[in-house]
Amino acid sequence: MSGSHFGAGRTRISRRELLHGAFAAAAAGMVAPARSLAATGAGVKSDPFQMLGAASGDPLPDGVVLWCRLALDLEDGKRWGLAEDAYTVGWEIRDLERSGRPIAAKGNAIASAEKGYAVHVEATGLQPATRYAYRFTLGDYATEGVTRTAPAAGSMPDNLRFAFCSCAEYEFAFPHAYELMARDEPAFIVHLGDYIYEKTYDEFYRFDAPPPARRPGCENLSEGQKRARFLKYDRTAKVKTLSQFRRRYAEYKSDPRLQYAHRTCPFIVTWDDHEVENDYAADFSEVREAEDFVATRIAAYRAYFENMPVRLSVLPVVAKRRQLYRSFDFGNLLRLNMLDERQYRSDQACAKGLRGNARTLSLGECPEIESMIGADGTAREMLGREQSRWLERQFDTSKAVWNVLAQGVMMAAIDSRADCNWKEPRTETMIWTDGWGGYTVARQRVVDLMEKHRAKNPIVLSGDVHSHFVTRVLKDWKDQNSACIAPEFTTTAISSFLRNLEPWAAPGGGNARTIVDLDSRHHGYVVCDVTEESFDVTAKRITPSAILPDTASVRSETSYAYRVTAGDPEPRKI
Repeated sequence: MSGSHFGAGRTRISRRELLHGAFAAAAAGMVAPARSLAATGAGVKSDPFQMLGAASGDPLPDGVVLWCRLALDLEDGKRWGLAEDAYTVGWEIRDLERSGRPIAAKGNAIASAEKGYAVHVEATGLQPATRYAYRFTLGDYATEGVTRTAPAAGSMPDNLRFAFCSCAEYEFAFPHAYELMARDEPAFIVHLGDYIYEKTYDEFYRFDAPPPARRPGCENLSEGQKRARFLKYDRTAKVKTLSQFRRRYAEYKSDPRLQYAHRTCPFIVTWDDHEVENDYAADFSEVREAEDFVATRIAAYRAYFENMPVRLSVLPVVAKRRQLYRSFDFGNLLRLNMLDERQYRSDQACAKGLRGNARTLSLGECPEIESMIGADGTAREMLGREQSRWLERQFDTSKAVWNVLAQGVMMAAIDSRADCNWKEPRTETMIWTDGWGGYTVARQRVVDLMEKHRAKNPIVLSGDVHSHFVTRVLKDWKDQNSACIAPEFTTTAISSFLRNLEPWAAPGGGNARTIVDLDSRHHGYVVCDVTEESFDVTAKRITPSAILPDTASVRSETSYAYRVTAGDPEPRKI
């Protein structure tokens, strides 16, 4: 199977060919925009694209979002080293699959200080399942990339390859996984959140100290536990302001491996918690009073949408919240439902005042885990009512062979009684209250929706836990013998710290049928190869170690591979 495209018979075009051929022969096509750009870009004396690159995202059959952001100086949190309040940036997009690579669309866009000099272009009028090269220009400078549109509505692609990833804290390892994932030639990359981290880990770890002692079986087996700092970014303990969030995104996006991934295929993104604050829940902060936190959340959301290649025109703003949940159809082969499990959720069960909202608790300690009503007298929600109704419509109207839910935290209810945080394993069921397991009634609603609408072949994709997992979403989370409603595949971290979670799968750990497989020793990503007949999932690990600084010195290898056959939710090893 050729994994770089939808269907079969496409011509593979290298990045070198793109950069040195797609635009060189057609330079005359940019003359008119260049004259107008010269007046606004003449004062820019160095490349404003080099630091942050370009990206594409949210592919549709007839269009795609193009993104860039201008910057010359990351220390300047207001103008980023740029002299003017606004610049006119030229853009064009060329069809790579037609002779002569003709211009499919072009125009100008404004990069303004008010929006952090970010540019969003919603290119339309494109052909389905087609590769395009795109380019941004300002004065004498340009940046380029390649993207792809989705298959035509109602079509049935022969195959579809995509990848997904999450959790890219740069203090613990290098983000080699971004570049290696892109080299696997997915049609698109799904990012499930924690694209940035809002804090440093200085306050939690002494980087010059050895790992703490653990009980037998809980030794720190993963290379990611080595205490070393790799990213020299702003050491602000926690970013709170719009300027700080903009700088943090710029620091992350300056990494060449992330830039490579963005330039070579479109991203479809959602967030988890660290884009705002660890374990936050809607308006509930982990550590700060609500009024201060709401201002931080608004700034964080604004910076997120400025820096992500998302289709802003169709995402409404209601009560200072911009909708992020949305769906994408790849013909009748796959519907991808991108969920937002942070913005509308209730506070975690048995939250302890204004601090430490998320904890691991037993059902005896916290009956609220199983309650429909929270301590504040309101219904306990994970998705919120509007998003839940939207998801029901997606199930009800889908014609796809595969119906995928992509979101941040694990949906399978994991029993953490054997977790390495305990000095001795617990004897009762222990639930981490930040995941779907801490919202059991809300989770059951989603499971019931899958059954009610007989959604064909549901698949759940998750992140958050910094480990590869294959799990079963069971009809009754308390009954390990209940039916598997959907398989769930969870990706390890791009570069965040790793934990030894192997005891979760140990005999007597309470997860006999929930957990099928795991790898908690490596950084990496996941690749999915989809046909009408099967959904193949390959977990990739970075080896020998993601703490090596040079991408040329590492490679990706398979941790495990599983197949789900259409009509049967059971994941089987291949």
